[in-house]
Amino acid sequence: MPTSASIRSDRIDVRTNPEVKSIIERAAQLNHKSISAYILESALQRAREDIRETESIRLTEAERESFFSALMNPPAPNEALKSLFTNS
Repeated sequence: MPTSASIRSDRIDVRTNPEVKSIIERAAQLNHKSISAYILESALQRAREDIRETESIRLTEAERESFFSALMNPPAPNEALKSLFTNS
């Protein structure tokens, strides 16, 4: 995460209702942070988690074994695949 000494030039505006604002204010206060710092840190953490979830592939043990088996012992090319390469 950027340090507090980083130059901040972009702005994000968020509109909400009083109840949500009150909850966020309380959470920021409990964490000894400004509302902006709390929202930014929370949103950045969630964004990184979302990106990691989207860019990761999770396999069960059986799926992993099947995947690596296919890589290490690929099937022989069928006629359709052979045809694809000969017609290019």
